[in-house]
Amino acid sequence: MSNKKVKSVSFNITNPQEKEFLERMEKEKLEFSGYVKELIFADVQRRNTPLKIVQRSSSGGIKIVVGK
Repeated sequence: MSNKKVKSVSFNITNPQEKEFLERMEKEKLEFSGYVKELIFADVQRRNTPLKIVQRSSSGGIKIVVGK
């Protein structure tokens, strides 16, 4: 039994945005699996980062920064 689980991603080449994604991956010769894993990791990190209130105004408004 393999210790890997495969998840596939399909691209609709009639959709301009999806076609552009696919063409960029091919043009830049990016390793697809590693690239997708990096995107997932960045998303998990962003979602786990607490909101920071960085400024309160005298009128009661606040500025909130998500992530960095």
